[in-house]
Amino acid sequence: MSPIQNFEQHSRHLVEPDIESMQMRLQMAMEVRDSLEIAHTAEYSNFLKCYFRAFSVILLQITKPQFTDNPEHKLRNVAVEVLNRLPHSEVLRPFVQDLLKVAMQVLTTDNEENGLICIRIIFDLLRNFRPTLENEVQPFLDFVCKIYQNFKLTVSHFFENGAAAVPVPVPVPVPVPVPVSGEDIKPMDVSDQAITSSTGYNVSGQLNPSTRSFKIVTESPLVVMFLFQLYGRLVQTNIPHLLPLMVAAISVPGPEKVHPHLKNHFIELKGAQVKVSVCFSQNHFLEKLIYSLPLYKNIWESALLLKWTFKTSIS
Repeated sequence: MSPIQNFEQHSRHLVEPDIESMQMRLQMAMEVRDSLEIAHTAEYSNFLKCYFRAFSVILLQITKPQFTDNPEHKLRNVAVEVLNRLPHSEVLRPFVQDLLKVAMQVLTTDNEENGLICIRIIFDLLRNFRPTLENEVQPFLDFVCKIYQNFKLTVSHFFENGAAAVPVPVPVPVPVPVPVSGEDIKPMDVSDQAITSSTGYNVSGQLNPSTRSFKIVTESPLVVMFLFQLYGRLVQTNIPHLLPLMVAAISVPGPEKVHPHLKNHFIELKGAQVKVSVCFSQNHFLEKLIYSLPLYKNIWESALLLKWTFKTSIS
């Protein structure tokens, strides 16, 4: 793939409304991703001026969150990948506030694949550009509270609805070559791609919402605890609400027996619970904080229950 010669022209074309094919726009976004080494040169400032707005427009206006693996999802995925790989130098500082808002919007509305990348974007920004972003930490903590509030419903979605689903063999998809520039590509109909299955069985190409994802829960506790260390003022206002939700999450036993087609979901469930438990046991900052709280005994009882249910469910 040849390097991009004119950033301004290319970025303008990337968001032009007359590009009818999502596949063509995806190809152009991939060209940017493959040219990211330019961000480590003196051209980084010019690169940001041209492409930060372009990828923000793609994520917030041109596309919408997808819950099946289609070209529109792939375009959004490339966009967040590019934003995640931007070097965190002083050149990025003028864009930090807007980048954080874009990442939060994607995290709270998109699928878990893009959400996981956005967690990294948000965490790195809050870590590298503190203390100017202290006011932006609370929306992330609110999102974490939301996923813990929904944790029991998430478990029910996968293991009560999913247990009743009969897995249907899915044929292996035939790879479709990426079209080269100049080909006549028909517009792709993605109007029904955001419809998710009512069962927990992950059919081919289906993507879980970030608000109903064990993977997102797994990544959250250590990020939250590190943020509490960076932004100590937020501890007293958030721990009384967040901590009971985390304890309740590791107390959810899950299914007594795991159907074979739900094994991956079960591993993700227990992985998420173990990560919370490990966070409690190995984070000295948190351990000192919760030692005097009424929930202290409940935490370790829940941790023992987690260990027992994991062993019995596997056997």
